[in-house]
Amino acid sequence: MRFDAVYHTHFKCNRRRVVDYPNLWGWARELYQWSGVAETVHPDHFTRHYYFSHDMINSHRIVPIGPDADWTEPHGRG
Repeated sequence: MRFDAVYHTHFKCNRRRVVDYPNLWGWARELYQWSGVAETVHPDHFTRHYYFSHDMINSHRIVPIGPDADWTEPHGRG
């Protein structure tokens, strides 16, 4: 979740997002859907942390709204 929300844009690792790799995206959604995992994921927290704590990369503290991804959609992994 952190890669597409932060690393893809903030750290310019933007060739592709996790959602652009079908197998990796399915695996990531499966992990997220394991019992107890979703409750530990706080995208607003880590997004704000990265975009506010790296002055040299983002001196204006601009935090993007997206990306939107449905982590609860079926992962398709039997």
